[in-house]
Amino acid sequence: MKRSYFLLFTFYCLLFFTFLWGCGDSGPGSPGSQGTEDTGVILDATIVPLYLGTDTNDVDAFRDDCDANPEPYTQHDATLTITARLLNPNATFQAGTLYIEKYTVEYRRSTDSIGTPPIEQFTEFKTITIPAPVGAGSTSVTDTLFFMDLPRKERYKDDMLSGLFSSSMNNPFFLNNYTAIYKFEGQNEFGTKFSFTVQVGFVIGNFDNC
Repeated sequence: MKRSYFLLFTFYCLLFFTFLWGCGDSGPGSPGSQGTEDTGVILDATIVPLYLGTDTNDVDAFRDDCDANPEPYTQHDATLTITARLLNPNATFQAGTLYIEKYTVEYRRSTDSIGTPPIEQFTEFKTITIPAPVGAGSTSVTDTLFFMDLPRKERYKDDMLSGLFSSSMNNPFFLNNYTAIYKFEGQNEFGTKFSFTVQVGFVIGNFDNC
């Protein structure tokens, strides 16, 4: 079985000098975003899942037997791209360099996949530097993040095969939809803390990568 799902969600985050508006369709003040001031930087952030060197939103949780060798089976990563620009290009203040210090990935089951196994969240302490934009210009940063490791894939497989979850009924390839919600936390060079979220949908199950 070979399927290709490519769901790329781009979320625009209004990051004020010490205030971060919400991302995506949730509007200002969404949960997980915080701050207090009125001027600053706009962040355009995207997450693209990556597996075996290819951009894909398919998470293969089952290792199949190929004709000659076992199916390639490893961790899934993701590419983070952040573009920063001033909210007010004519501002006279120095916005300051931003430093992401850690991120947490929460996996939420989609409404069309009720009865699916829970997937444990993940937190990594990682420094990502976002240079301050100047005037009407912008700065861009790309980094590789964690998306799904082998223990979480194996746990999903075991849960689906256990018969304890209704989503495994009449679902021969054990496919289910989830959303990975990334919450980033950090501070600027002046010590002001900020946070923002980016999310991306994915499908986990049994995919043929032979």
